[in-house]
Amino acid sequence: MGKYKGNKGNLMQHWTLCELLAVAEKHASGLNFIDAHAMAPLATDNERRDGMFARVQNGLPDHPGSAYERAWHELASNGGYPSSAAFVEKIWQGDFSLLLCEVDPTTIEEIELWLERVIKTARCKNDELFSGDWRQRFAEGLPTPSKVGLADGSLTLVSFDPYMYNSRRRFADPKRRNESNLYPDDIELTLDKLSRLNGGILIQLSTYSTNDNNPQGAVISSVNSILVGQSFTLCAVVPANKKMMSMVYARNVPWLSELADLPYRFEKWHKAIPI
Repeated sequence: MGKYKGNKGNLMQHWTLCELLAVAEKHASGLNFIDAHAMAPLATDNERRDGMFARVQNGLPDHPGSAYERAWHELASNGGYPSSAAFVEKIWQGDFSLLLCEVDPTTIEEIELWLERVIKTARCKNDELFSGDWRQRFAEGLPTPSKVGLADGSLTLVSFDPYMYNSRRRFADPKRRNESNLYPDDIELTLDKLSRLNGGILIQLSTYSTNDNNPQGAVISSVNSILVGQSFTLCAVVPANKKMMSMVYARNVPWLSELADLPYRFEKWHKAIPI
């Protein structure tokens, strides 16, 4: 079965995703979910033993359960960790569509089995699993909600979960670049394809490393230079520490002000977890 980090980065990424879904569901008739890094629907191989992660995973007495915790414990009652798409299916109660990109052959097989069940549900209007680098699929164009059977007023949510966002442009030499990272060129590709979509769009970009003289401030500045000014607004930056953060961008989302307190609410939730 798939691997998961089992660290603060997982907590940050998926707490933020689940809160985005909970807010968006009040406003959007459907969800067009696009994931560049799909992962296994339920990973069981924990690569680390982070104490804080384990306490949330096992359930905390007297700790008010968030939407994230409730979904996680229901999806993985016997252990393991769900993917972003699994959280989407669990939390989003309206119609939805999935475009999932994955490179690992074993993980692809697990996703295929999971999708066989999901597509049979009435709420799932379309599913697509792309085997290979997400850039290849994005270059073909991204689906609009109407093309995947969703009603007008549906929201597109694009999720990026790379190892890190590198504010330097991708190296021309394949030996010097890491395709597991995200680069400015990749954001430009995504922006070009999203420019052809109508309706509201959210982008969640989670990054986990500040290596290579790549501090969070430089990351924010780099992504802003591409998206802000092209009708996208930076709604929230949700940091877990000085290395890990989730950035949330919105376009044509009238209710984006409801996302402004995500950093405060995550910090409050995070601090309530015993050390």
